[in-house]
Amino acid sequence: MKKFLKAMGFTLALMLVTGVLFAAGSREAAPVSETGRPTITAMVMSFYGTDLANEHSDKVIQQFSDYTNTTVNFQWENNDVYTEKIGLTLLDVNNMPMLIVNSGNLTANVVDAAKKGAFWDLAPFLEDTAAYPNLSQYNRGVASGFTVDGKMIGIYRGRELGRNGMSYRQDWADKVGITKAPETIDEFYDMIYKFTYNDPDGNGKKDTFGIELTKYVGPWDIMQTWFGVGNGWVEQGGKLVPVHQTAEFMTALKWFRKIYSEGLVRPDWPSVDTGTYGNAIRNGQAGVLVDVMDSGRRIWDYFETNKIPSVTDPSKIASMNLLGPINNKTLATAGHNGYMMISKAGAKTEQDVKNVLHFLDKMNDNVMLVLADRGLEGIQWNFDDEGYVIPITPSPYTVQNSPQLGLNQVVAYIPNTASTDPTTKLTEREVAQNEAYYKMRPLAVTNPAAGLLPNSTVQAEVGTQLAQILEDARTQYICGVIDDAGLQAAFKTWADRGGTRLIAEINALR
Repeated sequence: MKKFLKAMGFTLALMLVTGVLFAAGSREAAPVSETGRPTITAMVMSFYGTDLANEHSDKVIQQFSDYTNTTVNFQWENNDVYTEKIGLTLLDVNNMPMLIVNSGNLTANVVDAAKKGAFWDLAPFLEDTAAYPNLSQYNRGVASGFTVDGKMIGIYRGRELGRNGMSYRQDWADKVGITKAPETIDEFYDMIYKFTYNDPDGNGKKDTFGIELTKYVGPWDIMQTWFGVGNGWVEQGGKLVPVHQTAEFMTALKWFRKIYSEGLVRPDWPSVDTGTYGNAIRNGQAGVLVDVMDSGRRIWDYFETNKIPSVTDPSKIASMNLLGPINNKTLATAGHNGYMMISKAGAKTEQDVKNVLHFLDKMNDNVMLVLADRGLEGIQWNFDDEGYVIPITPSPYTVQNSPQLGLNQVVAYIPNTASTDPTTKLTEREVAQNEAYYKMRPLAVTNPAAGLLPNSTVQAEVGTQLAQILEDARTQYICGVIDDAGLQAAFKTWADRGGTRLIAEINALR
């Protein structure tokens, strides 16, 4: 790998042969010189307006063009107006680019265009594992969210699936006599109780609480899964039902109400600014974080950077245990950060589709992951004596003027979200984070309705309102504002305002 990367130092003269030109703003590449390579067109969002148009970007273009044997004409569109541009592009069917990159989940206009046959079904192509050794390893559960009428119209841009979990201050656990990492809900309860009432910071005051919480409701979603609650929806008796209609949900909710009434979480959490999430642990007010594992790692980084002393031994630095699941369960993330579609108007033949897929597949090879995420060897990074990638410091490049800016927008990150060879040298904290990810991937609870919701007219019409009704009711119940009768009344409101129709439609779409 090291020798291969070093062999990719190409000259500007070679770059001129390809003739790939990139303009700023809402722009499309000029026609390329004849190279014998397939040419594909791609509509991609731009965050800075300087994508692949910075100093040394020509070298980046040369490297990915040569490696993938593909010339790419990029149409860069400003991120602030990208949604509108997508809408206009879907209307102008005669001028669609081959490849369209989009963020988030499927939207109503994309689904409508897909139902009218605007995009290729990519699943049959990706059965060819020899042609597409990377993309063929896509996660079927994540991909289901980009399926319309049984056709997979999008390749997701992968993100860690087992990212959500539990982490805690190890020195606090040591202080209160917890010698074993919690595995069950009872053991978790014991920890947050002792973190609240057993003076884990050793100052003799009642000034701590177990779990860090703000009005960000993600921790409750994660903790629900520990009780067997599904991810949004669950299959019961051959039917998909929303999780609030399950017995497991009520068990979890009553437990949440219990820990709130016992003071194990801060009483004002529903009004605490989400932007402060994590500060209570940094400041020594709370000991448990239920969130993405990299948030726990960043708190650990903070302890190291600021030399926060351990409460058991001030000569040592406080640390976090990036544990992960409880009860062998955790909430799966969406597993993606947007998706890429191949239009039938742009890619008119199966060979066109194969050319696009070839490019996308090659961009997931380690050498391209390094190029897209780290940039150029000898300019932005070098190998150290152990073969690790280390950045050149001080770096003259910011994100905005980096040579490879924008290239990662056409990387699917399948099957890996980063290069496996070479790699950067990881800290102890990063190793712990990645070990937690690895442990949680097979335990992550996915949403069985993920592939159906984008096709639901009821979801498009009132889905946001329905979700808010349930979120408000859960918060009010946890905090004792409403009782069981009030909770059931909220559930009825949900059903009357479209929930019943949503259940019927989701099951009809199966």
